[in-house]
Amino acid sequence: MNTQSVAEPPKNRQNGSVYALLRHWYFLIHATLWLSGAFIRAAWYFKTRAIRDLQLPHPESLTSKEKRRLQHYFYGTTYLSIVFCSLRGRTRSPDEKNLFSNLAALAYFFDDLADVYHNQDQSGQQWQDNPEMYGQATDPRGLALHFLQNINAALPDQDQREFKKYMHRVFNVETEGRQISGIGFNTKELDQIAADKGGYSVLMFRRILANTLSEAEKHALYKLGHLIQTCDDIFDVWFDQKDGIKTLPLALLEAGNITALKLRFEQLVAETYRAFMQVRPEKISRWRYLGLRHARTSWAVVHYLVTVTRVCLQHYQNLQKKHGTLPLTDRHQIVVDMERWDNRFKSVFYLIART
Repeated sequence: MNTQSVAEPPKNRQNGSVYALLRHWYFLIHATLWLSGAFIRAAWYFKTRAIRDLQLPHPESLTSKEKRRLQHYFYGTTYLSIVFCSLRGRTRSPDEKNLFSNLAALAYFFDDLADVYHNQDQSGQQWQDNPEMYGQATDPRGLALHFLQNINAALPDQDQREFKKYMHRVFNVETEGRQISGIGFNTKELDQIAADKGGYSVLMFRRILANTLSEAEKHALYKLGHLIQTCDDIFDVWFDQKDGIKTLPLALLEAGNITALKLRFEQLVAETYRAFMQVRPEKISRWRYLGLRHARTSWAVVHYLVTVTRVCLQHYQNLQKKHGTLPLTDRHQIVVDMERWDNRFKSVFYLIART
């Protein structure tokens, strides 16, 4: 018997695994450089120009508290822009930065207005497909409409029509009231709500970039939005439970089924990864390696979010093993604090591991 030939398949598999891990680290380093550079530039831009680019009707329109909260949204949308820009292979232009600042402000004020809706009006009928009229009725300062007008004025007609379509889809999901406590749900419907809310939100932000949005990229970014919304819902189970908002993670955790939640999350990760690998930058589509390089770098940026969510899911699983059930009403125990060093170390471990 040729013992050398028998030993070769495991060695080949091991070599392939090592190569895949090294490739993962390579693109992770590339993504880290994108993230570091983009956030350094974003911090400088927010400090020096972002508020001015909003063209506020009065300098005192935003309170200091609102500016702090706007900064939070600004950095969140900066992360999203890094995914988009690494996918296309170039950073944002000054005009695109301006548009992102206005859309971050619009998202911040829109979320607050949606909270007002949830607290005051459960019908949802009069506002469907009409966020502009809703803004006029609920925002006496007119700031949300001001940011929307800034965006509309800067977008070409075709991009503006697509942007409006995606914005209306997000608005309708938010104001339909389907997630308010007291309405019957099944897990499939809750999953679809997360897909529409997250998917169309991401597409709305992507539409303000100047480069063409292909069908493959639309599919990948819709999947990304679904994944992001699910990550957000996983972290926010205590807040959603307190506010009476039903989400898929909350429903599964209330049923004690964390295994099903982890399985669904990993399915979404795999689906989104496959969709990203189908995206090619338009101008270099003939060069397959370069197209894959951009897609893999962009996915490595997404991997940061996947990593911290895995830490959160592991925290929930540990709590369930410890208590036999999840203490969903105990904020101190259930809310994952990513400022803690043990959670940071776990994040680093998950980050460098190949997935």
